[in-house]
Amino acid sequence: MDLRDSYKNATRSIVGARMRSFLTMLGIIIGIAAVILLMAVGEGSKRNILAQIQGSGSGNLYLTPGAQSSILSGRNSTTRDTGAKITMDDLKAIEARVTYPIVVSPANTIGITVKRGNTTMVGSGIFGTETYFGVNNLTIESGRPIVASDVSNRTRNVVIGANVMSTLFADVSPIGELIRINGMSFKVVGVTASKGQSLFGNSDNAVILPLTVGEKSFGMQHDRISLTTIKSVNPDDSGAVVNQITSILERKHGKVDFSVLDQKALTNLFSSTLSIFTALLAALGGLSLVVGGIGIMNIMLVSVSERTREIGIRKALGARERDILAQFLIESSLLSGIGGIIGVVFSVLVANLIIQRFLPTYVTMSSVLLAVGFSIAVGIFFGVYPARKAARLRPVEALRYE
Repeated sequence: MDLRDSYKNATRSIVGARMRSFLTMLGIIIGIAAVILLMAVGEGSKRNILAQIQGSGSGNLYLTPGAQSSILSGRNSTTRDTGAKITMDDLKAIEARVTYPIVVSPANTIGITVKRGNTTMVGSGIFGTETYFGVNNLTIESGRPIVASDVSNRTRNVVIGANVMSTLFADVSPIGELIRINGMSFKVVGVTASKGQSLFGNSDNAVILPLTVGEKSFGMQHDRISLTTIKSVNPDDSGAVVNQITSILERKHGKVDFSVLDQKALTNLFSSTLSIFTALLAALGGLSLVVGGIGIMNIMLVSVSERTREIGIRKALGARERDILAQFLIESSLLSGIGGIIGVVFSVLVANLIIQRFLPTYVTMSSVLLAVGFSIAVGIFFGVYPARKAARLRPVEALRYE
């Protein structure tokens, strides 16, 4: 008996017990779907975060107070109590001593309440200078940005994000209109184009104010900068600029009480972390596949018991052990393979039609091939014992089995 006969016999056995075969495959279907969906969520999150880093500006460096970077924890408020600090004098020293062309953009951020008439919304107040827009790739859709005179004169002029405009000014142009921020009046001079989520927040929900207004009107600590973005005009100079900034501030402070990261370092850090996260998610999904494999083994053992006389007759007619072994291995592989294909189709549909609405997902071909390959391997692995048990049955004992 050749492999074609073994394949036909295995197929006949699966088709002859459709419900049992489907229930056996269900564990594999769920396992495959779990692996692909979890990997899709992990990969989608990874690509989303990396896109935010890259979209924040090519050649950008991020300087924060504290030896342990506050960038990764998201704590960039100026109100946090820390002995370490970055001051405007530090930034002036950096501008004067760094030998590569750079643009320095200090900023502080707090949560604010914005109101116009009877409409109120919660957003972010970003206190920056005229360099903030170019460094962070923000485009002015209407009006003008914050300029140097706004900073030096502490004017109450602000630029609002796209969501702030649509919420507060649905029926009128906001340019020249007044809004109240934390109970104080400010004039809108510009609106930024919609950009969406970025590494440090959503500029669409933000109001950008002159840096100097923070101390005057919002009670921020004097001469403390929570996050400084330093743009290296030539991105290839970023590594050298980081080294120079580190040397300048270390000599000035007498210790390393600051953190400076470049875009490449952030990309590598997040990429490696999220790759581990994706692998852990895949491993969790793999547990479901193992459970499905155990289900296949149980059903195959039941099948061996039910077909003992059939096995005895086939061996009495000349079937060899390897023929019986091949049939049962093919049967378990078909169960896991078909279940894997169904699981792939199901997971792709769920990822693209449902989960995509709530979380970023990205189904990769490697995850599909990995899941299907693993499912077939599981089918073979858990099918070996039942197949060997069937192949080693003695014809006389098998024929006597009731």
